[in-house]
This record gives sequence, C-alpha cells and structure tokens, in this order.
Amino acid sequence: MEEPRKELLAFQRKAVAIINGEPVVQWTEEEVKMMNVIENIQYAIVEKFNNVWPSLEEIRTIIPRECGIKRGCQIGHFRHRHVLIRCQLLEDFVAILARNAYYFKTKEGMMLQIRPLIYDEKIKVDEETTQTIAWVSFPNLMPTLFGKDTLFTLASVVGRTL
Repeated sequence: MEEPRKELLAFQRKAVAIINGEPVVQWTEEEVKMMNVIENIQYAIVEKFNNVWPSLEEIRTIIPRECGIKRGCQIGHFRHRHVLIRCQLLEDFVAILARNAYYFKTKEGMMLQIRPLIYDEKIKVDEETTQTIAWVSFPNLMPTLFGKDTLFTLASVVGRTL
C-alpha cells in the first residue's frame, strides 16, 4: 500500500471565522482538490435515476456490468434517486461519463434510465444539471504541444479537464 503524500498529511483543521454574525469556514480550491484525493473522490460520479430505483445491492451488481468497469468501484447511496460511484481508474470514470444516459432491466423486469453526472463540490442534486462531457480536439496541433500538461492547459479554456 502506498504511503500518503506529505501534503495530504499536512491538511489541518481550519479556523472558524464569524462574518456578519454567522460562523464561516473557507477552503481554497487547492484544499478542496486535496480533500477530494484524501476522500478518494477525484474520480467520482453521481448516477441519477429518473423515477423508481432498485435496491442498492442490485445497483452494485448492474452498474459495473453494464458500464464495463475494469478495476472495481464503490457504490453507495448519495441522495434521493442518486448514487455515488467512486471509480479507481480514470479509464472507468471516463467510460461511465461517455454515456449520456443508459437503460437497464431490473430483476423485476422494469426498464430504468440512469444519467451520469460529474461529482464536484458544487453539485446540486435537487436541480437539473447543465453539465455535460465535451470531447475537445485540436486539429493541426504541433507535436511540441502533445504533453499531458500542455493539452490539459489548452482544454481548460473550455472547462474542467479529465
């Protein structure tokens, strides 16, 4: 098992400030990213069921099979009609998100629709999402710019990169 990185161990409690008479705790974007790594949710997806949904046990069987998960994932209840999937591999994360919506048949024979959503700290499960996955291409890109960090920098103009 890998040892935790030093920066993960350095994460400390935050001071509570009082602003306009209300207690407030603030984190930087980098601290939130670090918390996502600590909690192993950097490859997390929220799956939304349209109407009814089967038992969590059945969901844990169906989703990995239907999505072709290669290295396993943790699936748990998130909110009403939503489950949280923690993928271990970036490849599995992208494979699930690449599907706009998919259907599967429960053991009772009902057809259910599931829509994957990217989990992030701003997700509001009680609202319809406007998030979507966009595949960005760079035609005629010079080979000098093919490095991962360079490509992610270019793609960040559109939004969060995977």
